[in-house]
Amino acid sequence: MARRRIPDALPPSGVAADNDIRDVSRSQKKRESNAMQALGEELVRLPVSKVRSMGLPGDLERAVLEWHAMPTHEARRRQLQFIGRVIREGDWEAVAAQMGEVRAVKQAEDDDFHRIEELREELLTAGPDRLHPYLEQWPDVDPRHLRLLVRDALAERAAGKPPRAGRALFRLLRDVAEE
Repeated sequence: MARRRIPDALPPSGVAADNDIRDVSRSQKKRESNAMQALGEELVRLPVSKVRSMGLPGDLERAVLEWHAMPTHEARRRQLQFIGRVIREGDWEAVAAQMGEVRAVKQAEDDDFHRIEELREELLTAGPDRLHPYLEQWPDVDPRHLRLLVRDALAERAAGKPPRAGRALFRLLRDVAEE
């Protein structure tokens, strides 16, 4: 009684689409519905500018932008359910692929950020007198400026001051990494 036959045109449940009718349990339909709603939650967490630049289908983009304009929690919850339905009824695979690309770009940016942070900590651990190996890698960097930033960052850290020089060192390393 809990099973119903539906056409393959609806969201997938791991079965290849070959125009067969398949049995889908209510639990499976709920899992698929929750997966589409989770995809919608990822979409609404993106900045509005990113949503507009993704090239989403018009009704899905409108639904996501409306979510951002809603003031109350309950209205946003209902809108998320609606977004899940729109994704389910539309080309959910394309939306999932776009979100995968967004996640990959974000992960690459995070990895770069952490790599630069680790490099800054290496420089601070090495100290201002042992920067020669690093300076050989970056011939365009002014050695006096790098030594000054490392020395000041270490002094700020020892004195418990805000990390102004540490941030400047991070910006310098980020600029060098971008070149």
